[in-house]
Amino acid sequence: MMTLNEYIISVAEHSLISYVEDFKEEEAKYYDSEDYEIHLTYLIETWKNWIDEDFDKIDYNHQGTFEELYNYFVDTALPVFNNEWLEDIFERHILDTPVYLK
Repeated sequence: MMTLNEYIISVAEHSLISYVEDFKEEEAKYYDSEDYEIHLTYLIETWKNWIDEDFDKIDYNHQGTFEELYNYFVDTALPVFNNEWLEDIFERHILDTPVYLK
């Protein structure tokens, strides 16, 4: 059993690892780097923010198996992981640009 929050983390991590394995040559160095943690956190938080925009009350502690949680996403029409976020990181380099807060 896992929570919805753990499901989100798992899918984001798996998606990031799959993307890196396809496009990065020095994988081992990447996984040990600070960039990996920053990128994973960005993916998780971006996904959760997207969910929170569409749904007022989401129970991130909702429990189930991986398959049950996947079905929960489908049944409730929660936004699924968007692979464009990976392109934002590695192709558009959005995290390399300084962010200025007003």
